[in-house]
Amino acid sequence: MVQMATPWLHPETGVYYLRRQIPKELRPAFGGKALEKQSLRTKDVAKAAILFLEANAKLERQFEEARRRLRKTGSAGPSLQDQAEQLVLAYFHAPEFMEGGLDGAERLELARIEVDRGLWNETENGMSFPQPADEDSWWDLTNNAAMYRVWNGRRPVQQHPPGTIWHWHDNSFAADARSRQIDRVAAQIARFSGMPASQLPRTLPDAIASFFYDQPVSQPRERRSRPPGSRLRPEMRMTELFGFWKTALQPSEQTTHEFEQSLNDFIEMFGDVRAAEVTPEDLLDYRDEALKLPRSMPRVDRALPFTRRVAKHETTFPKVKPPTLKKRVGAIQAFLAFAFKQKWIAANVGIGIQIEGYSKTGGLKPNSLDETEIARLFAAPLFTDLSTWRRDRKVSSRTLYWLFLLALTTGARIEELGQALLTDVKVDGDVIYIDVDDYVTDDEAEDVAKSVKNANSRRVIPVHDNLKTLGFQRYASMLRDAGEVQLFPDLTPGRFGKRTKEASRASNRLIDKFVSKDRRLRFHSFRHQFKDFALEAGITDRVADQITGHAPTTIGGRYGSGVRLPALSKFLHQIDWSFVDWSAIRQASSAAAWNANTQMPGDN
Repeated sequence: MVQMATPWLHPETGVYYLRRQIPKELRPAFGGKALEKQSLRTKDVAKAAILFLEANAKLERQFEEARRRLRKTGSAGPSLQDQAEQLVLAYFHAPEFMEGGLDGAERLELARIEVDRGLWNETENGMSFPQPADEDSWWDLTNNAAMYRVWNGRRPVQQHPPGTIWHWHDNSFAADARSRQIDRVAAQIARFSGMPASQLPRTLPDAIASFFYDQPVSQPRERRSRPPGSRLRPEMRMTELFGFWKTALQPSEQTTHEFEQSLNDFIEMFGDVRAAEVTPEDLLDYRDEALKLPRSMPRVDRALPFTRRVAKHETTFPKVKPPTLKKRVGAIQAFLAFAFKQKWIAANVGIGIQIEGYSKTGGLKPNSLDETEIARLFAAPLFTDLSTWRRDRKVSSRTLYWLFLLALTTGARIEELGQALLTDVKVDGDVIYIDVDDYVTDDEAEDVAKSVKNANSRRVIPVHDNLKTLGFQRYASMLRDAGEVQLFPDLTPGRFGKRTKEASRASNRLIDKFVSKDRRLRFHSFRHQFKDFALEAGITDRVADQITGHAPTTIGGRYGSGVRLPALSKFLHQIDWSFVDWSAIRQASSAAAWNANTQMPGDN
């Protein structure tokens, strides 16, 4: 059964899109594109459904028009007129040139404006062809054109069609001006298609003029009147609100589970009340009852209803920590804040609910590891005596070995490393690097899922030369020869898809054993340590942020796409890790041939 096309939700912006595969035989009419992507410019799922039907119907008409034109082509190939028409269709129906660029519909209106302004320029002596001194003067010729000006790839603020701006004049001067402007549009189509102007079909201007004449510019839509307060939803229950929140925000599976648990407890206490009827007192009472829960409880008790859990453990100590309590109450606050932003409720009663002892900057934060502590850790048998390696654990010694070394030299998050695929390990010249992203190919999609914390987390991480010497590339090749897909195949997804829960526990136990039992020192400390060492090495914050996947902290840092991979690798090697006894680690690693046919230590 063919799956019906539906609106696609952008995972970062929350905006709905039309995304359709273009039939292979029709792609020449769409500039060779395989995918048509059009923003529906709404985050409302109900509006998106209506706009999608309109956009999809229009796309189907474009498909049929392309088929009609292609059917006209005989065995001898398309005629010059057909070639010209296909170029025009591809240009004015194609997706955006770039993120934030003009889509096909706006491109069409802008091209008409360009032609129009060359036809109508009245002076004291009558009509004359405008001769702007520079590009900016050219754009200033009409307000309509200025509406669709694009600066630095950004879409203009105005989203209204320019209205009726198409004029056909009969005098010879105007016709000559129109011809010049249409030739200019033809040159734009040539740049889009990649075809030299000398190879364009000579009938292209006629095809442009015909296309303009057949598809007049649409009029602006009249604003739809809305009765005051009509967005309010006084009958909406909390469970219904949760469904809307989940659909709109697309939270992670773990966040969805935790928030739903908090909502179920709230409902168990008050019932599935209407969202508009929730009061600040309800949230305060819920907070006070949740404060009676213990920091931990037997698994069997976690399945009890909220009020029974509270009654059973009211005298159990220690009590729940402020961050945990904030997460529980914060879930209800998040639902109400979402409803208020949508104007479904008249007031956000969740504002101002305080959690005693909670602070966004408080809590137990990881400390950086100093040179002595790092040296002591990497002198442990895991790195200097491979005969101690074990594979009869949930996380193998071999996996911990590489996770620690990669974290030390890149500052990467443990989940970013743990979810990496072998296809993410790549080579560019002399640089080995790991491509951190959430992209999975069709061949891998059935068994593999990846995620990134945010947009800045998508990046490439150079692998340090010390790890190359230890055999990292041979390790990856060994796994490929064995038919593996993951860089660390013994890490398996947990309940919410995360692979490194057990690896994090095992690594922290190792730190406790060989460094310190200070709970502020854990695997994530390497991320803090890396930024400190990068600063000492004179690496700019922007480059360090690019390596670690942190968001830039300055306005200037948000411009550009960052330094290229060779330079990134060069900066990485400025950091001094000489306090680690690399010679001892290299000597131990010589026992590991990193070959699929070689029995590794601990393979019993």
